[in-house]
Amino acid sequence: MQPAHARSGLEIIPHKECIRLLGTQRLGRLGFIVDGYPMVLPVNYAIQGDVVVFRTGEGTKLDAAAGARVTLEVDEVDQRTGTGWSVVVQGMARDITDDTDWFAESLRQAAAPTLLPKQPDHYVRIDPTLISGRRLPAC
Repeated sequence: MQPAHARSGLEIIPHKECIRLLGTQRLGRLGFIVDGYPMVLPVNYAIQGDVVVFRTGEGTKLDAAAGARVTLEVDEVDQRTGTGWSVVVQGMARDITDDTDWFAESLRQAAAPTLLPKQPDHYVRIDPTLISGRRLPAC
């Protein structure tokens, strides 16, 4: 069976493979709206099933993203060969710092440490409404 291709000619990555690829990385870019403008900031993340979780502190990311529609973009590109992939997760973000259910606890335990010297004290989950990916063919 031939892989599906987008109009751009890039290979469409099946959902299950998108989830696997997300699990191979720890750093992505979170997109959200601040004062009517798109903002994109790096986040260290983890994935449990198809739910993404990341840590953040008080401030812009938490204020604007929690309770809002967000997009997480993760990719890997081999500069030498020009091959790679990109996966996008769109969904609702929600602060689960104080949630007491077992899944929230499991997500908090899975959350990737950040690159910051002091670890942030809020946990945010993204419940996906769309997960899609594209693969870059060799040039």
